[in-house]
Amino acid sequence: MAEYTQCCGLNIKKVSLGELLFNKTMLVAYILLAIGLVGWYEVFYLRWAHHFVNNADVIAAAGGSSEHLKAIAEALKEQIFNLREVEEVNKSNPWGVFVTQYVYLLYGGSALIFLTALAELFHAKIAPKVAAALMTFGIAMVFGGLTSIFTDLANQLNIYWMMINPQPQSGMWLMLPLYGVYIPFTFIEIYFLITNKRDLARKLAGILVILGIIIDLIEFYIQGLLFNLNTPRHLWTDIPLLWLYFLVTGALTGIAGAIVFAFLGLKNKPYFEDMIKTAATAGVVLTALAALYEVINFMTVDPKWMKLIMSGSPISWMYWGWIILGIAIPFVLFLTRKPGAVLLGGISALIGTFLMRQAFIYGGNIVPMTDRFGMGPEATGIYDLDAVTPWAYIAPHTMEWMVIIGCLGLGIAIYSILDSLFDVRNVNDNVEH
Repeated sequence: MAEYTQCCGLNIKKVSLGELLFNKTMLVAYILLAIGLVGWYEVFYLRWAHHFVNNADVIAAAGGSSEHLKAIAEALKEQIFNLREVEEVNKSNPWGVFVTQYVYLLYGGSALIFLTALAELFHAKIAPKVAAALMTFGIAMVFGGLTSIFTDLANQLNIYWMMINPQPQSGMWLMLPLYGVYIPFTFIEIYFLITNKRDLARKLAGILVILGIIIDLIEFYIQGLLFNLNTPRHLWTDIPLLWLYFLVTGALTGIAGAIVFAFLGLKNKPYFEDMIKTAATAGVVLTALAALYEVINFMTVDPKWMKLIMSGSPISWMYWGWIILGIAIPFVLFLTRKPGAVLLGGISALIGTFLMRQAFIYGGNIVPMTDRFGMGPEATGIYDLDAVTPWAYIAPHTMEWMVIIGCLGLGIAIYSILDSLFDVRNVNDNVEH
């Protein structure tokens, strides 16, 4: 029988340091984090510690021969414009797999929190039992996604300049205060889900749920604004109601993640089958909405881009992987509502929605031009129009894949620690609220 201590209205589980930090889930997280550390070391070494960005080396070499000076000039040019070791460091290729992981985990986690709040609002039968666990799982995904974007090129410097020269009209600037509100508020929601102050929780439940839904919608709207403001990314400026597209596809990732999570952590619960059936129903609706959105995209997005995305480019297999693994297969399997089939559908959707994020990010780079203002294609100095014909694409480096594996490990570790301390999977098994 587990023992608890009370603090601030919470029942905190008494666990040893070994149980907290060396359980099976944490061991998996450590393996993933160890892989990620190798990637983080490589990336940060290239950006900040490599000899051609070390001022002491440059100054020392400046007193040498002209050959030294030439080598310095070439090295600096390579660092600024065309470093081939890692795709994000290459200024001529804007965004890659770090941003893929960011939108995959963060949108998936945020949408799962949004769907859980909706289930609470409409008094879904299963909601009181799983809300705390799913919101905790969702916020763990959010932290994994934020770590990925934090790894993106010079993002630390971007944050510095954003603070000393704020541009509130910019979607990028709005992200910082947004998450300053969103993350603490989500923890407040989780607190009231697991607190033993049940009367207070019931009184505030409706207000918190409605505020949570509003904040989630604002978050997705700002994310849509952020991507839409990136005018050189051709695809992103063409998709109608981009924030809604993010919400629908993110919700599909979130539901798929919740299904896999249920099989790993809730299978012994008496409400497990209800959870799976509810998630399968949501999955059917979301895959249908995602398919409808892809039809709309086909009708509205520039034909040149659609031709490349569907065939004849390195992005094509990602796009069709999304259509088959992310929409078609899960839709059929979710319709069965049988636990085994629903699990396979969830795994398929997790793979498919990641491929969709890849196709979205790399597809936006593949034709990095737009004519949305009717004044001819826009392009910045980093784009050589000849170089992007018929497409521009550089595959992710191994170190980048290592980093996103590490981000998954971080999310798993955060969830495991919160679950070990606050027992979020079990705390409301006997509570109706």
